[in-house]
Amino acid sequence: MEITFSVKYGEGNEIRVSLSSFSEDGLAELTQTIGPIDLVDISLVRISGNLNADWMTLSSIANPIVQFLKETPDVVMYYYCDEISPIPQMRPGRTMQPAEYRNRLFTILTRKTMSAFPELNAIDTPLQIKTDTGCAYIHLIYLPHMKEKVDFIVTYLMNLAADLK
Repeated sequence: MEITFSVKYGEGNEIRVSLSSFSEDGLAELTQTIGPIDLVDISLVRISGNLNADWMTLSSIANPIVQFLKETPDVVMYYYCDEISPIPQMRPGRTMQPAEYRNRLFTILTRKTMSAFPELNAIDTPLQIKTDTGCAYIHLIYLPHMKEKVDFIVTYLMNLAADLK
């Protein structure tokens, strides 16, 4: 499954949003324990511009993701806060790493968006994995009936991270 859309804002700014299922091969070890699972990666990629996204823009990104979750209630959504690109217009002297910044922003965005859809009762489980080079941040977003499977996913990811040390 692959859903892609772009959000344009300001003069020449564009963010591409992709929702894509992890392959069955990539989930084989995990599905042996918990059974079939549709784990969907949320990817946000700046295509052009360097203007910070305002709340209206972030809502344009978040609302279709919430709609997807409403229409696909048996999914677990996965967001990895990357270190790949710097944060545009970050204040000089700020020591926060891009992944931590993205984690904080995604947490705020998720809470604010989900508060607009209280009937959904969606859960955001953020993970912080310490590595030799810093921290990795992951968010798992799901509906309450998926909690048991998500608990296994969290354990799996944390054990995987521990094995990599």
